[in-house]
Amino acid sequence: MSMQKFEFTDANFDAETSKGLSVVCFEEPSDFDCQRQAKVVEKAAAEITENISVGKCDIERCTKLAERFRITSIPTTLVFFDGKEVERLVGYRHEMTLVKHLKKDIEKDA
Repeated sequence: MSMQKFEFTDANFDAETSKGLSVVCFEEPSDFDCQRQAKVVEKAAAEITENISVGKCDIERCTKLAERFRITSIPTTLVFFDGKEVERLVGYRHEMTLVKHLKKDIEKDA
């Protein structure tokens, strides 16, 4: 397994999510639930045996991305496979719930 961590931005987002599985936590860094969710996303990704890119995207600094993906609530976790959104999880999710979703997404795209 190989996990790469990113701070996603308007400038690097498309390139970094274009290949394989990517999990992006759209957040506001000062929000408590966002801080907790970012840690959960990393832990869940560490449980996956596939190559995966994981990171967060500050909606205040990445307004184009937040608008593009219509982020209206935080935290929102988006899962991408080869650049296409395959799942959207709004609100705080526990680690095991997130692992279950990621494994389902991997199986679906295999």
